[in-house]
Amino acid sequence: MKDKPITNWNDVPVVIDVPMAARLLGFTVDVITRKCKKGEIPAHKVFNQWRIDKDELVQFLHKS
Repeated sequence: MKDKPITNWNDVPVVIDVPMAARLLGFTVDVITRKCKKGEIPAHKVFNQWRIDKDELVQFLHKS
């Protein structure tokens, strides 16, 4: 079953995990993970998982 598309940024949590970022940006989890590792997406490693701040992601998207 596919996830319902997110059409409103107010529905996005403050901190986003990789699967949510993939869903928002239309990429696979592997692509988002690779971009986080390379610093191409503003992300922070928390323990062993990448987390993305919603506001940083929005700023990043406006610059791109």
